[in-house]
Amino acid sequence: MPTNYEPKNAPLGPNRVQKIAKDLIREASDDRKLALEAYAYFKAIVDENPNDGTAKALMVDALKVAQSSKNNVVKVLTLVVKMEESKNSNTNTTKASKGSAKTTFSEIEEYLNDQK
Repeated sequence: MPTNYEPKNAPLGPNRVQKIAKDLIREASDDRKLALEAYAYFKAIVDENPNDGTAKALMVDALKVAQSSKNNVVKVLTLVVKMEESKNSNTNTTKASKGSAKTTFSEIEEYLNDQK
């Protein structure tokens, strides 16, 4: 007779959330690079022909994509911070244990610093 699978760890535990956040940040970074490349391409077209309205519109759209990818990174980090704060408020830990524990947010922040 089959039994139900019960995971040993929480499906959205800190490690899983950290991995998802890192993947989202990496994808947003790739999207931003591609959008800035597209912007440079359309800017070169506009420099050659200033009357090309389509290239101007696409240049603006590329900048919008680049900005939205940056905004998405901020949203991900905001959600991680909120999750971390709610986790800390739910568990009454002492200041000593808070200082010694490495939070998910600090790990993501280190990852971002390494990417620069």
